[in-house]
Amino acid sequence: DQVSAAIPDDATVVSEDHAVTADGELKNITTGETVTDPALVGTQDSQPDPLAKTDGESFIPVQADEVKQKVAANGGDANAGAADAQTAPDTPDTQPEQPRPNDSSDSEQPNQSDSSAPSDSASTSDSGEAIGNASDSATATNGAAKATTKGSVRLAALQNNEYGAHWGSYNGTAAFFDASNNLFVQQAKGVIDVSAWQGNINWQAVKNSGVEGAIIRIGYGWDNGFDKQALRNISECRRLGIPFGIYLYSYAYDANTGAAEGSSLVNLLQKAGVSSSDLGYPVYYDLERWTWTGHEVPNDPGTYDGIVNAWYGRLQSAGYNNLAVYSYTSYLNTALNSGNIHSKTRWVAQYGSSMGYTAFPTNDRGWQYTSRGSVSGISGTVDLNAFGNQTATSSAPSVPVYRVYNPNSGLHHYTMNYNEVIMLVGKGWRYEKTAFRAGQSGIPVYRVYNPNDGNHLFTMNSYERDNLARLGWHDEGVSWYVPSGGSINVYRLYNPNNGEHVFTTEYGEYVLVGRAGWHQEGVAWTSL
Repeated sequence: DQVSAAIPDDATVVSEDHAVTADGELKNITTGETVTDPALVGTQDSQPDPLAKTDGESFIPVQADEVKQKVAANGGDANAGAADAQTAPDTPDTQPEQPRPNDSSDSEQPNQSDSSAPSDSASTSDSGEAIGNASDSATATNGAAKATTKGSVRLAALQNNEYGAHWGSYNGTAAFFDASNNLFVQQAKGVIDVSAWQGNINWQAVKNSGVEGAIIRIGYGWDNGFDKQALRNISECRRLGIPFGIYLYSYAYDANTGAAEGSSLVNLLQKAGVSSSDLGYPVYYDLERWTWTGHEVPNDPGTYDGIVNAWYGRLQSAGYNNLAVYSYTSYLNTALNSGNIHSKTRWVAQYGSSMGYTAFPTNDRGWQYTSRGSVSGISGTVDLNAFGNQTATSSAPSVPVYRVYNPNSGLHHYTMNYNEVIMLVGKGWRYEKTAFRAGQSGIPVYRVYNPNDGNHLFTMNSYERDNLARLGWHDEGVSWYVPSGGSINVYRLYNPNNGEHVFTTEYGEYVLVGRAGWHQEGVAWTSL
């Protein structure tokens, strides 16, 4: 209810307590004092956790003059006595070992650290984008909106937002609508985005609550290591079969630092054992207005084009092709207002009654519609998202098939059961990657086991399965299904020395292993 007169009108409010001036200084919004705490603004050589400024809360940035107008309209002091040009070591909580779980990632958050109005109640700008997060008393709601001719309302596993955007159904599938009952997506999935600020998540409870996907913060900037909960969050989503994606919050200011973030991310993904086929959602590049001591955030689309292209290049050269940009509507209309960037933007944050961003380049898209969600298994609030398709598609659901390696026998094993992977790794096997993605229906692939040498054979030929069973192999049933309409080649290689077959979607691996003496047997089938 108070904004210092020392806060310029063109400053950007980035949390309930802070604003960033045009020259990059972080100010206490009430006193006008400059904030120098490294936990909030970093140092010349180190980037801060972008969520530290808000204790994990998500905010959409807004101009200070809009905040002042709102404060004045609510009877507050929008021109409080200017503070002297002194500095104060603001000391909010930084990310603790058991972080306060008040928000998810910066990558999904509408500028989690670059935030919004510090008013007691959320407001909406002329564009329809909610300013800041919801008020302390406002939360996402489960209330059902009225049915319309476009679709019908259902009680969703995830809440609606506080501005009237809501879940329903359309063409017989789950759907998400804006407050005016305009369809955003059908075939919709309720997805959360998470970071260390959600703490130690009970993922079984999350899954049981109806959450259908997760976007996991793996880190921020470059050379900062993993988000403290990233590896556990990835492992739990794998174990429970929860489709997941990844995001990295960007501190890049030119093409070179964009490339550095790309290389750092590839390193983290590889250390985590995440291959492209593991991902049910893209790897997202989280572009927001950041604050970092001694560095200037880009403000023109040309610079951001170079950053994004460099980042994409590093990821694609490492085999990660399902990539996308995440940001919030106002930033996409200003610093990110580039056809190149818009062609890559598939996930947008907007806390309001409708989605103001309309330049989605693909049929699939996601709307981060609230930061005030409540989900069983997570202590505190969490971002809620609706992902789906604008136009219905007939794409079949897919499941990952994992590959593990026995260093003693030299044999590989394939399974859709991540608990089996954990059990084998505990016995000394090495987890390699997701080999490919299979369908939940289609042509069955049978698994038979040779008890004499420990070899498994996977075959679509029921006659071969039956013949091997007569020879003493153990019939272990259907391993997975080859889907109709698959578009990714699964190559098969044969080792003439031990009789093993290996499957891979990576043509480079197929060529390399073939050069080592394995027989290249071509495309076994296509996967999703």
